[in-house]
Amino acid sequence: MKNRDFIPTSIYDIAAVERLKKMSFESVKEDIPALLEWLQDTHWDVAEGIAKYFEPYVNEIKQELLFILNSSDGMWKYFVMYILIGRSRHKLNAELIEILRRIAEHPSDIDSEACANEAAKEILMNEFLCG
Repeated sequence: MKNRDFIPTSIYDIAAVERLKKMSFESVKEDIPALLEWLQDTHWDVAEGIAKYFEPYVNEIKQELLFILNSSDGMWKYFVMYILIGRSRHKLNAELIEILRRIAEHPSDIDSEACANEAAKEILMNEFLCG
């Protein structure tokens, strides 16, 4: 059985995040959904480190991000856009840009309440990410 001690067990489990930083992207691929769950609240101690780990891989984790952006959890969408997608080191994949545009232009009530539409608009204005 694979050791998964790089997945936090609490919002304070910084030691797990430190172990994650030493892992190759390939070795954590199957655990991406579990790791992205820790981005549901940027006030959690583990959120920043996990987001930083995935910054270079935003396009590679497109499917997992699309799942979140298509969910009904407005705050999770907002936090993922704010702490991860908006900090990508590469131009965003066309599918990510498309869903950001949908959230920005046709937000659900939940997206509006969570300001996810405003976060999407901000990312779309970024020439580096969406130009």
